[in-house]
Amino acid sequence: MDMNLTDSDWESSSDSGSSEHEEVEFSYGGRAQDIFSNLEETIGKIDDFLSFERGFMYGDIVRSTTEPSGQSGRVINVNMFVNLESIHGKIVKEVDTKKLQRLRSISLCDYVINGPWLGRVDKIVERVSVTLDDGSNYEVLVRNQDQLVAIPPNMLEDSQYSYYPGQRVQVKLAHGARSTSWLCGNWRENQAVGTVSSVEAGLVYVEWVASIIMGGGDRNLTAPQALQSPESLTLLPSVSHASWQLGDWCILPGSSHSDIEELQKGFSRNMQRSSSDELFVITKTKMKVDVLWQDGGCSMGVDSQQLVPVGAVNAHDFWPEQFVVEKETCNSKRWGVVKVVNAKEQTVKVQWAEKEASEQMEEIVSAYELLEHPDFGFCFSDVVFKLSPEAKIDPNAGTIVATETKHQLTESDYSGAYCLSSIGVVSGFSNGVVEVKWANGSTSEVAPYEIWRMERSEFSNSSTISSASSVQDLSQKIGQSDESSSNHQETGLVSLYSVGESCNKNVPESSSFFLPKAAIGFITNLASSLFGSNGSTSALSSHSRCNDTEDLTDSEVLVQEATETHDISESKSDEVDMDMMVNLPIVGKRVTKTLDSTLLDNSTNLVSFKQFDMVTDCSDHHFFSSAKELAQPPVTKSWVKKVQQEWSNLEADLPNTIYVRVYEERMDLIRAALVGAPGTPYHDGLFFFDIMLPPQYPHEPPMVHYHSGGMRLNPNLYESGRVCLSLLNTWNGSGTEMWNPVSSSILQVLLSFQALVLNEKPYFNEAGYDKQLGRAEGEKNSVSYNENAFLITCKSMISLLRKPPKHFDVLVKDHFTHRAQHVLAACKAYMEGVPVGSSEKLQESSTTNSTGFKIMLTKLYPKLVEAFSEIGVDCSQGVALEP
Repeated sequence: MDMNLTDSDWESSSDSGSSEHEEVEFSYGGRAQDIFSNLEETIGKIDDFLSFERGFMYGDIVRSTTEPSGQSGRVINVNMFVNLESIHGKIVKEVDTKKLQRLRSISLCDYVINGPWLGRVDKIVERVSVTLDDGSNYEVLVRNQDQLVAIPPNMLEDSQYSYYPGQRVQVKLAHGARSTSWLCGNWRENQAVGTVSSVEAGLVYVEWVASIIMGGGDRNLTAPQALQSPESLTLLPSVSHASWQLGDWCILPGSSHSDIEELQKGFSRNMQRSSSDELFVITKTKMKVDVLWQDGGCSMGVDSQQLVPVGAVNAHDFWPEQFVVEKETCNSKRWGVVKVVNAKEQTVKVQWAEKEASEQMEEIVSAYELLEHPDFGFCFSDVVFKLSPEAKIDPNAGTIVATETKHQLTESDYSGAYCLSSIGVVSGFSNGVVEVKWANGSTSEVAPYEIWRMERSEFSNSSTISSASSVQDLSQKIGQSDESSSNHQETGLVSLYSVGESCNKNVPESSSFFLPKAAIGFITNLASSLFGSNGSTSALSSHSRCNDTEDLTDSEVLVQEATETHDISESKSDEVDMDMMVNLPIVGKRVTKTLDSTLLDNSTNLVSFKQFDMVTDCSDHHFFSSAKELAQPPVTKSWVKKVQQEWSNLEADLPNTIYVRVYEERMDLIRAALVGAPGTPYHDGLFFFDIMLPPQYPHEPPMVHYHSGGMRLNPNLYESGRVCLSLLNTWNGSGTEMWNPVSSSILQVLLSFQALVLNEKPYFNEAGYDKQLGRAEGEKNSVSYNENAFLITCKSMISLLRKPPKHFDVLVKDHFTHRAQHVLAACKAYMEGVPVGSSEKLQESSTTNSTGFKIMLTKLYPKLVEAFSEIGVDCSQGVALEP
């Protein structure tokens, strides 16, 4: 078809377009231009509404949009400005949020103090002041919303605020109650409608979460009653000015008409005009933050749109003024504070806190040899308590110890002034000390060992009263509070807990966008109207990912649960005892194999070590238990047959880099050793797994424990030994990813460990990190993860040589005897810039690996040489490494 148009074609096309335009003009009566103009204006408003401001909180980790893979920084200050619109359609622009007030002085989830106790507000009974239409005023404590009924429309639609200034209400009191105070005038039946003039907290229900009582103090102090009057409570300082969101309602004190410009199209005005124009809704936000970068530089007043949140923080990232300890001596002596970080080279300048030195020493160390201090991991807005005179934290051991005092503090010693100067929030860091804003309004600097923080993780499982519940439930508790107050006592130091993430305002989570519920609902409805109601969801499925937030269940508990829940499908006549399971014949041909020849020099012959064999003495097996050995649960003949089949498959089909031992006395136990594959940061390492086959196997997957040595070298392998794999049903998956009683096997599990877990880029095994694959930030983090994985693999080599697992001492010695020179040569190549896990040779000018990695490798190299020499390896030709 000829796509070239002639002049006549253009003329006919133009005439046709002209006629169509005339038809449109005729159809819309000449108003087409206005209609399209209004449509464009509407679309513009929608675009403006959807352009949410990126927001940050104190302590958030960020990067510059111009360098998404560069150094990161920590937000140390937030300034926020908003546009406001009143309920009468008037607006105020560029208002500093420090000037705004909440509708009530106390809100849900606020932290409050009473004596030595810290609590969180769970429920509020409001005290409402109403001006009736005849001018009379009164206050009512609204125990039941039937007492005061809102007259539509309700402008706020916020479950937290049942009443607000300017709201029209109808009084439903048949007569003046004790909770009603008349300010002027007398009650008359026709005084039924009025306007809310103010709303305050009348009664507050508090969940007490912690106390400052520590060390030698009297721990048998009584917790306050749950029901409190606001006058007896002190609000804990917070950074509430940075937590305002689009759609929040607020009060702007002293707003005048000269500061306000009328909106032609604003909120509905179907309500009487209030005497005050102080109630506003936030219609637009703008944020500027100060950022302290890893290199020690500070950027002031950065527009939030120029920053991006760091969703996945590298485990070896540190920031100035962070407290750290040496990884090798976490439980003892050296701790210090970070001064400067070189994010590219993975090096950290640390100022060590020396006990006896008159001057503190600074040293540049590798980021791989540091950990955040387990007791001094303070963040902005953390709730902290000053230690009592009877206690202090040992900065070296990280424990609270008692000190000598003349007398033990009692309840009378915890005066209001003392307590308000002992509970506060972290507001900053400077030169190795922590800046704290106390509840009495003062600010001071304290040493990190003079305070202790309320752990966020410790109050994540608490049960609370839902904020959406009716106040009637609380009314019943109010009526019962006087009767139960004499019996309401709690002794000892209260466990710390939380009402949930949604209420944690004083300790907020990082959020890259402010999205109120109203906005989310609008977007959802808009999407539904445009694309239909049918949505699609993508479930995360992975062979080798695990959620770090899962509780690490002890393996012995798993064994007990498996035994208790055992359901035998066969008849009892088919059961056999464990004693009958010894010395059973193995079906299949015996095959003896050695290490993969690709891992050995051609001129070397390895002493034979059977890949599969049966041994005795499983006393060091993780799942071994003397108590369980004496009384093993009965198993079925089909179970025995299945295990024999597994043994036969393992003996016949094991690859040359996997070694397995089964036990005569415990047919349900297996131990396997895997050789790290070439091209990965785990190359030449040995990795051991203990396996237990539950009584319901194969209908339930095996239980597996990894010999970690207290180190974590992979996202799927925890320090505790927990193994997270969809094939073991310890992580989400679907289809062939999950355990299948018919087709899955122990061999499949072991191959998954070697191919899917111990792979060339283990960083992306972490849940959700696959989204970073191919991105600059993700690849940068992956390189750093590989460096650390190789360092830990080297440490595990040293540990295994000194204490090999039972029955594998020959394998350990023979393997490292033949691979020692290869390991040392790899260390030398990595020092010269060859990427970890790669055999490719780079030019001398290439510097792929970080300086921090080379510093750690230089320290590990002589330890490797010493360990290899102890098993008879000649390392005299090895070259000493220099960083």
